[in-house]
Amino acid sequence: MTRRARVLATLGPASDAPDVMEAVAAAGADGFRLNFSHGTHEQKAAEIAGIRALEEKLGRHFPIMGDLQGPTVRLGDFQPVQVSRGSRVTLARDGGSGIPVPSDEFFRLVEVGDEVTFEGGRIAARVVERSGGTVVVEALVEGTLAPRKTVAIRGKEYDLPSPTEKDMLDLKFIVEQGLEYVALSFVRSREDVRRLREALSELGSDAWVIAKVETIPGVENVDSVAEESDAVLVARGDLGAKFPLEDMPFIQTRIVDAARARGRPVIVATQLLDSMMENPIPTRSEVVDVFTAVRDGADAVLLTGETAAGRHPVESVEWASRIVARAEEGYAPRRMAMDGGTSIYDAFALGVVELAESMGAKIVAYSRSGNTARRIARHRPSVDTYVFTPDARTARKISLIWGVIPAGILGATDLEGLANEVVRRGLAKEGDRLVLVRGVQKDTTDMLRVKVL
Repeated sequence: MTRRARVLATLGPASDAPDVMEAVAAAGADGFRLNFSHGTHEQKAAEIAGIRALEEKLGRHFPIMGDLQGPTVRLGDFQPVQVSRGSRVTLARDGGSGIPVPSDEFFRLVEVGDEVTFEGGRIAARVVERSGGTVVVEALVEGTLAPRKTVAIRGKEYDLPSPTEKDMLDLKFIVEQGLEYVALSFVRSREDVRRLREALSELGSDAWVIAKVETIPGVENVDSVAEESDAVLVARGDLGAKFPLEDMPFIQTRIVDAARARGRPVIVATQLLDSMMENPIPTRSEVVDVFTAVRDGADAVLLTGETAAGRHPVESVEWASRIVARAEEGYAPRRMAMDGGTSIYDAFALGVVELAESMGAKIVAYSRSGNTARRIARHRPSVDTYVFTPDARTARKISLIWGVIPAGILGATDLEGLANEVVRRGLAKEGDRLVLVRGVQKDTTDMLRVKVL
């Protein structure tokens, strides 16, 4: 295989046309994100249908992430406003006398002297006046304030419930549409993740939960948040609005390590190739940023505005794919120690990887839920890892995981059947060594076998 880390693309006005979506996939996208902070369910349904049609056309499986808006504060609707350094703007609860910020929580929390950031920290302003339902801020940089963008107060957190009422409506739609991943925004603790998982269970869904770490408590509680989640996302935009920017490299590494130590896939996102919103070629520093994310151990990099609203969505994916592939050349990923206790399942997976590597064998696994694939991948095997699944849904789930090659849909089979199938599909040839494996199951002894073809 040529690339082990994945590239994910966010769909939006710049990329949701069928021909562009196909070009994005051809450029190297391994999966798609739908941002439920924007758009209608009707628009999202059309995007999902487009992805599923693309699967049929290309013979591939694309995981879809439904990204919930979460407990945040956003600007209301208004005409974009240009600001320059030192200019003053009024923020108003009702919007009648300034730019609308329809949130009681924002006005409860904000104080004179606070630094308010917009759109994930792209624009910053200092609060100079406050009176009831209005706040006057003085811009610290130039830029454009646009509708529906996030508003944060540096060093402070909103006390809002999670999941929100809007999240629950979107979650019901996500479950009805059969999406494989649900991303929870602004996670503060493992309890937020538990509440979302309970809601999914009540709706009858087995979707995997991605915890987006983008709050101060989320970083402080990252170990327990990672333990509770199925995957973790480093949401650098809002993190950069809460923490000093010079702290971001340390925070990113901390989150990646916490997720990997617990065997959770980890995604790095936001402003990876930000200049490609306008330009067809990334900056040198952006290339280094993506390269570093892969070398730090990310399972995937996620393009957001670059593909959703940028001028060059296809080129953005092409560059991300090229950089990821280059970062992996001649590089052996770190094998993390297993924190939080070692289960029999994780110990078994480590043994599989070490056995395969010691004899130069391919790993061929059958994973009913995707957990076996995830456990094997956490140890970053240097050999090819082919995984069969019982259905397309599980195949889509594992398509996001580092180094896992979805081998096809296969009904229940024994290990000899796995060997026959991998040969039939042209994935192995005479003389190849195989480590055949099924997930650990109670009262089952035929879980692992070594075979030379």
